[in-house]
Formats: sequence, structure tokens, C-alpha cells
Amino acid sequence: MADQEVIKHVKHAVEVARSKRPWTHKLQEILLEIVIIVFAVSLSIGLHNWSEGRKDREEERDFLVGLKQDLQADLQDLQSGRGDFLNILAGTKYFVGIGNGAAPNPDSVKKYMPILFSYEEDYPRASRFEALRGSGRLGIVRDKELLVDITELYTKDFPHIARVDDYINGLRKDHLLPFFAAHAQLNATATDITNWEAFLRMPEVRIMVATLNSATNNVDAYSRAIAQIEVIVKKIEKDLE
Repeated sequence: MADQEVIKHVKHAVEVARSKRPWTHKLQEILLEIVIIVFAVSLSIGLHNWSEGRKDREEERDFLVGLKQDLQADLQDLQSGRGDFLNILAGTKYFVGIGNGAAPNPDSVKKYMPILFSYEEDYPRASRFEALRGSGRLGIVRDKELLVDITELYTKDFPHIARVDDYINGLRKDHLLPFFAAHAQLNATATDITNWEAFLRMPEVRIMVATLNSATNNVDAYSRAIAQIEVIVKKIEKDLE
């Protein structure tokens, strides 16, 4: 409607300019038409910007509400994962002790045995963030400090977790597990290992087990991401008030 009004007043201004009226009258009418045109254009732009701004606010709110849910679920996964790596460190300490001559306890060996072969990996719920980033719409988040925190979490913290997880998973998959398969001796029913003490005292195993202490990097990486998520969730809750 505003566009039609602008066109109408432009046409009228042209007609006035071509008319044979005194130039003073034409000037007054033309100036009036110009004022009307400027007002109509300004109103049209203002309404458009208001409408776009309202859509941005709705999209921002939907994004933050969904992101909060994603992060709260990620937080639980990260806390569980950090607990797994703390268990790896405890088991590593125990197995290093056996490698150095301590007598193994069958129950403790069974408790910590999975740390030698289990697989740890975190899968952050990043699709919502990636979709908004891919659309070039991250700018709808008005709190730029919050936006920086969110971006760093998904582009730095989560990728770092993936790297340290890949390292420790590779150590077990490519080295510990094959060595175990080659040197471990099973009982008659294949339900237990009969040479745990000898196995854990092999020089190669002692080195590989000691290397599992790199799980401290995983604990640190998970802890940083957990702290970052807690900060982000608090900021989101404040923005949504």
C-alpha cells in the first residue's frame, strides 16, 4: 500500500511540474508531494524494520530456549563422561601399582578391567547451533558476550573434547586391545583372565597403562566445557526473563 501511495504522489508531482500553472504554485505543490513521499517511504521502512525486528526476537527466543535444552542434556552427558575418565585415572593408578609389584585383588582387577578397553566419546547436540550459523543468522542473538560464549563452546571446547577422546580411544583400540588379545590367557570357560598379574607387569603394558594418565586431559576438557555450559545456561535464563 505504501508503495502505491508513493507512486501516486510521484505521478502527481510530475503532472504539477508539467502543468502551466505559475511556478510559485507548482513549487508549493511539488514540495508538498516530496514531503508526503518522504514520510511514506520512512513509514514503510520503519514498519518493515519493526516487523523484521519482531521476527528476529521471536527467532532469537526460540533458538535460546532450544539451545538451553540442548545444553542441559549435554551437561548430563559431560558430567557422566568426566566421571568415566576419573574412573580411568583411578584404575590406572591401581594397575600401575600392580605393575610396580603390588599384589592384585581379583575384585579390584575386575572393577577396573574395562578402563583398558572401553570406548569413550561425547556427542554434543550441535545441530541447532550449526543450523543457525549456516544460515548466517547468529547475529539475532543480541547479547554479544553470550554469543561469543556459545560460539567458543561449539567451535573450541567441543572439538577439543573430540581430539582428546580420539587420542585415548586410539591408545586402547590400537595398542592395548591387540596386545591384550595376543598375551592374555583365558580360563577354561573363557570367563576370566588367569595371568592378570604377569600381564600387567609386562614392560609394554606398564608403558601403555601409564600413558592412560593422559585421561587428565580429558577430565580437564570436560570440566572446562561443563563450566562453560553452566555460564551459558545462566545467561540464557537471564535473557529469557
